[in-house]
Amino acid sequence: MSELRFTDRNGSTWILRDYKMVAEERQPVPINDVCANCRAFESVDTGTVFLYTFGQVSYRTTEPNVLEGQLLFAKPQRPVRSKSSTESASGGQMQMNA
Repeated sequence: MSELRFTDRNGSTWILRDYKMVAEERQPVPINDVCANCRAFESVDTGTVFLYTFGQVSYRTTEPNVLEGQLLFAKPQRPVRSKSSTESASGGQMQMNA
């Protein structure tokens, strides 16, 4: 998998990875590949992941000013959660585990 490191103007370092969507799963592609659908920005310091989805005319480049803009519009990646609630047999209501 291809990755690149980028330091933004605030001094935070990010690892970039490009992906294409195949059957609702992300598959890694080389950085700046024209078939990429999204770009992940992973913080080296905190592990936070932001996902930028390429538009029809989005630049697939690694120029710092373009990366700053993509990071600005990237959305936080939701962590995968295990099923922490179970449905009770009576009434179909959700019961939270404590």
